Amino acid sequence: MFVWSGLVGGVVALLIAVYLFASFHDNFVILFDFVVIGIFLMLAPAGIQDHMTRSKVNAIESRLPDFLRDVAEASKFGSNLADSIVVASEGEYGVLTEDIKQIAAQIEWGVSVDETLEQFEKKYRSDFILKLISTLIECNRSGGNVSEVLNLVAENSKETQLLTKEKYSQLSSYMIVILIAYAVFLLTVIILDLRFFPAMSKQLNSGSSGSFLTFLNLSSIPLIKVIFTGVIILEGVGSGLMAGVLADGRMRSGLFYSAILAAIGYLSILLVGGV
Repeated sequence: MFVWSGLVGGVVALLIAVYLFASFHDNFVILFDFVVIGIFLMLAPAGIQDHMTRSKVNAIESRLPDFLRDVAEASKFGSNLADSIVVASEGEYGVLTEDIKQIAAQIEWGVSVDETLEQFEKKYRSDFILKLISTLIECNRSGGNVSEVLNLVAENSKETQLLTKEKYSQLSSYMIVILIAYAVFLLTVIILDLRFFPAMSKQLNSGSSGSFLTFLNLSSIPLIKVIFTGVIILEGVGSGLMAGVLADGRMRSGLFYSAILAAIGYLSILLVGGV
């Protein structure tokens, strides 16, 4: 509901921007106001919800190998997978504990192991969880003592998590580079607005000839400012999405970054009178 409200609000703001632009062609401030509001409403709520959901999924993924080890320990004594899961559910797995107890309760009520595990996987829709749940289901179908297999899977999944974490830890430096590059670009536009454009206007007003500015006129400067403002907003959205990709490999992780960067960029331009 939170995301859909933001999406509807963002679309309404963009439609208002289009209407105002069609009605008042020279009022770019109002146009950009509603464009940025629309972008923020469309991206920020979705980004916040995705961050909250992903944080929970990451916490669950980090504890799944521990759960697999406990299931493997319980199955050493000849217990089948269903009984081993029930025994392992007595352990503490942080944010995963509630889901494990629910799985164990369903098994005790007579629901099949495959069905309960598939419900758990569909609840979070994570590639990592899918692989582990698929392994558990295959172990259940194969029968016999699966302790050794589960121990290997738990060890391998833990190593995979460490390698993935190390990979994105290294890529985080590039994310910082992207954010710095956007800040430099924004600062450059602000300097142009505060220093270069006033000097350009002064020279054009003086009517000096022989300058490389003779092909311009005073009416060109507002248009140039509008173009720079639009580029700042688009660059903020693009930089935010790329930062998300470098953060964890998912563009959706950059939605909130995009909303914040676009808003900061536009407000910075407004503060220096750039539009």
